[in-house]
Amino acid sequence: MSTVVETLILLCAVIVIAGLCLGFIMRRRRLASPSMNFSKPNQRKLSQQERDAVERYFRQNDPLSHPPMTHRSNLILQRDKLALSAKSESVYAVTHAITRYGLASDDPNKWRYFLETTEIHLPLFWEQYIAQENHVELIKTQTIPLVISLNGHTLVDHIYDRASAASAVITTAPQNASIRPEENDNVELLSVRHETKEEHQLTQSSGVRESVALSTAMLLLFITLIGPAAILPWMMAIIVLLVAWVGWRIISEALGRHRKEIHCLRGMPKRWGLFGETKQGDISNISLGVVDLVYPAHWQGFISSELGQKTNIDVYLNSQVVRQGRYLSLHDEVKNFPLQRWGKNLVITCSSMIILIAMLAYVPLSLPLKLSFAWLQGAQSTQVNSVAALEKTPLRVGDTLKVQGAGMCYVPPRLNANSSSPFMPFDCSSVYWNEAAPLPMPESATIDAADDLIATVHNQLHPGSAGNEQNINPQLATAIEKSGMILVDDFSDIVLKTEALCSNSEDCVRLKNALVNLGNADNWGTLVKRAKSGQLKGMNVLLRPVSAESLSELVNSATTAFYSHETLRAAAALNSPPPGGFLISNDEGKLLVSEAKPPVSLLAYNPLEQWKQLQSLSSMLLHTPFSAQGVITNISIDANGTRHVSLHSEPDISTLWRYLGTTILLIVVTASLLVNAFLLIKRRLNDKRRLERIQAYYSNCFNPTLINPTPHTLG
Repeated sequence: MSTVVETLILLCAVIVIAGLCLGFIMRRRRLASPSMNFSKPNQRKLSQQERDAVERYFRQNDPLSHPPMTHRSNLILQRDKLALSAKSESVYAVTHAITRYGLASDDPNKWRYFLETTEIHLPLFWEQYIAQENHVELIKTQTIPLVISLNGHTLVDHIYDRASAASAVITTAPQNASIRPEENDNVELLSVRHETKEEHQLTQSSGVRESVALSTAMLLLFITLIGPAAILPWMMAIIVLLVAWVGWRIISEALGRHRKEIHCLRGMPKRWGLFGETKQGDISNISLGVVDLVYPAHWQGFISSELGQKTNIDVYLNSQVVRQGRYLSLHDEVKNFPLQRWGKNLVITCSSMIILIAMLAYVPLSLPLKLSFAWLQGAQSTQVNSVAALEKTPLRVGDTLKVQGAGMCYVPPRLNANSSSPFMPFDCSSVYWNEAAPLPMPESATIDAADDLIATVHNQLHPGSAGNEQNINPQLATAIEKSGMILVDDFSDIVLKTEALCSNSEDCVRLKNALVNLGNADNWGTLVKRAKSGQLKGMNVLLRPVSAESLSELVNSATTAFYSHETLRAAAALNSPPPGGFLISNDEGKLLVSEAKPPVSLLAYNPLEQWKQLQSLSSMLLHTPFSAQGVITNISIDANGTRHVSLHSEPDISTLWRYLGTTILLIVVTASLLVNAFLLIKRRLNDKRRLERIQAYYSNCFNPTLINPTPHTLG
């Protein structure tokens, strides 16, 4: 359940982060977009009558029926041909000023029309109707928007009288239009080209969107690895789509499909405003003929030297200057001082770090890495039934091994109540396998002495059980029984067996004191001497039932410590197998033997039963058949020369792909983090110095007497 919750939380985080990033990017694009935004409330459907009028207008303006012209509209007609498309079904209505620009040429139809920065195609016979504020209806075509209505004049009304309307345009000049006056300076259109790769880098995407898509794909792959199998196909489909989109973006940029058109002009740039006013010291009021030029801000101090001179200038269709004169060139800037876009590196670095931390926290990486590299090297499958055959077999991590034989279950070096071994003290998820003789059964003289003491006390305190008979007169025995007393008929035997078990003076102190009182002796040493010398032979002791019970409890308490100590000692002694051979383990804790698990742990029994269970388990597990099969995950050799071989269950196809995916993702994320972190720091530092180096480069070009180093590529 926790895995599902964590998966959902991670997925929600991905969606939120991706949404915020895309929202930020789209907002930046909307703010930077030079296109007019035609909103839905001011649109309607194109009628059939309007469609017929538009198609008739296209036929009348077919470039094949006119000689070649340098006018922008005719260039578009010749190259792309205005034509209706699926986007032409909607008519957009706006109210805005129309600005006219032009290039000096012999063609009278040389004007270009704009709504803000959006170029439109305006039929020439409507130029006389342009006002300061114009109600315009447009439709989208395959090239630029086409005006079908201007200030109440529609294309339907004028299409059949185009010739007369066109002549009126030439002879009649509009009085209220926002139109630039034509200058006397000729502007030559030298050529039309597409922007270079370097120039395109300034306007193309910064790569943040692609980085967000790749980061999302890596995060979705991580969620797929830890999530349920049901989400695998859906996640993989999304990942493939994201990667395909990024690949398509990269390929399309490499092929130059989105490169813009640049006009190469020659003319005399002058400093004046849109309506002729002068604004000294400002690069926003420089024009070439009737075209207002828009310069990069960092060219501020270098364009004045070429004003009033014939100069070659390359501009975009929106009048953005990309090259002027001999030195000013965005192409050369990018070539000599490459762009340092670090935003994409920042996105990938942050996402890689998050994914790497999540993998270290939620995914076990050791096994997938071992198995993945082993499978890439070529894993082998081996089956053996003898130690000799296994010793001759070369083993590698990742190989599949199947073993059958008889061995001893592993005994942990330390035994405690918290042990998870089902065969405590034996752990049958690991088996020693060698050709040495099996270890002997656990034995202990101390346990034998404790058994003798318990047996003699029990027999004397309970004479009627198990056919035990006392060596006294029957009438006396009957009288003692009627009185409720208990007769200890061989007190000397109890003293001697206590001494045999508790030979140290610190052992069984309470039991010894009780026996000293019963024997009416001065101390324990005196009582033992009397017992050994035979002075206590035939001495009988009468005990009340309460005293007899107390004596039995003292004996049990004294022997308990010996049973516990000897059980642990004997179990520890089992953990000394012969050197050499193999210790075959299942790293998932699965049993390698066929015996059923004991219902309770060995330490759950009382001390006497612990010893008995230890002997029972030893007889069964010191030499037992076992079977082990799986993929080798670890191989090592200990100080005794025993080879430790760890096995893991063979993964199914789903688990196999998860292992491979985990390894690939870990390598990709780690490499991505290191590379992008390095590039982020490098590009961020170079980006701060790039503009300074460009300014120094231009200063050196325009003032060669200044000492300035040759431009260096920033990398």
